Order: sequence, then structure tokens, then C-alpha cells
Amino acid sequence: MMDYEILQPWSVPVMKTRLPPDVLQKMLKITDEIIEESYCYEVKVAKDAIQAGEMKEQFLIDSVKLEQEKVLEYFLEMCKQYVLQAFCQSQPFDKEAILKEKWMTQITIMWINSQKDNEYFPLHAHCEAQLSTVMYLKIPEYLSSNSPYTKPGALEFISNTTRNQIWGVPSLMIQPQVGDFFIFAIDQQHIAYPFQTQGGNGERRSVAFNADFKAI
Repeated sequence: MMDYEILQPWSVPVMKTRLPPDVLQKMLKITDEIIEESYCYEVKVAKDAIQAGEMKEQFLIDSVKLEQEKVLEYFLEMCKQYVLQAFCQSQPFDKEAILKEKWMTQITIMWINSQKDNEYFPLHAHCEAQLSTVMYLKIPEYLSSNSPYTKPGALEFISNTTRNQIWGVPSLMIQPQVGDFFIFAIDQQHIAYPFQTQGGNGERRSVAFNADFKAI
């Protein structure tokens, strides 16, 4: 067998994983409680803090709740793994040194997107941190679309690394499933497409957070 490695330091990866079942259930519990409480007391998130598109219902998550449900360490560890893999890709001849480094990660803001019929996020990127993430907790049954260019409720990551589609493509469109969890660089542009459901009362619930990291 030939020995080789692929070197690709000029691109920034997107990490895709799956929430462990217990983390998924705990995040559903946390978000159910926050949304119900917010409806009762009209405690909504400040729109200018995270609003990037046409979405009415977004709610902040306090990290205290993550600590109480014992899920905070999971998210911090996954961010650390992303940092390690991304640095190993961008500095392929320094992998051994990178893997020996100790890293600290910290969530700066976390929020719920309770996306309803016809709501969407246009092309955008996050800011004021180093990493972004999004996880999917609830996905309704979508009505089919006649558009050949988009898929209802899809998530699309955009890049311009190459114009030659023999070697790469300028975007990646994903149909998220419940439990999918994505981690990416803060300036990674992405789109959340609208959808429609029977009766018009569907909810696609996702949770996003931004995070920082540093070597210690």
C-alpha cells in the first residue's frame, strides 16, 4: 500500500457530528423550558445581538442551564477537537506539536432559533468570536418545493476556494437531520433556507452558539 497524505492548508473545514442521545434530550428539555418561560413572561432575545434574517422567535440560553444539565463540557470538548483538526490541516507539518498543546474553549453566546414556515437566514456569517456552531433539535415534515436550486429547510455553506468544479465545489447544501451538529469558523458564510409545512405551523428548532479558544 502506498504511503501518502493529502495537504489542504488553504481551506477551512466544517465539522459535522451527531449529538449523543442524552445531550439531544437534555437540549430539548432546556429549550422547551426557555421557550415556555419566554412566552409566559415575554422574555425575548435582543434582536440586534444575533438577528441576521427573517426570524421572529430567538431566545438566549444561559450557560448556567448547560452546567446544570451537564452538557457544557461536551460542547467545549467538541470545540477543542475542531480547533485541533483545523490547525492540523492548516499546519500539516506541525501536527505533533499541535496535538501536544492544551486548549481552553469558552462559549460566548448561545441562542435558540425557533424557525417557522417561510422564515429564513440569508447569506451571513457570525462575528465577535472565533468559532460558530449549529445543532438541530426538531425538524418538521416539509412540503415539497418546485425549485431546482434550493431544498426546503436546507443549510448551505458557501466558499470560493476554487472555480474548477473538477476539484472542488463553491458550496455545500445539507438537509439537516435531528441531532446533526456542525462546528465551523466564525467567518464561514452560510444560509438557512425557508420551508413550508402542512397547516403552516411547523417548527424547525436549532441551537447555535459562538465560542472562543486559546492555548494555555
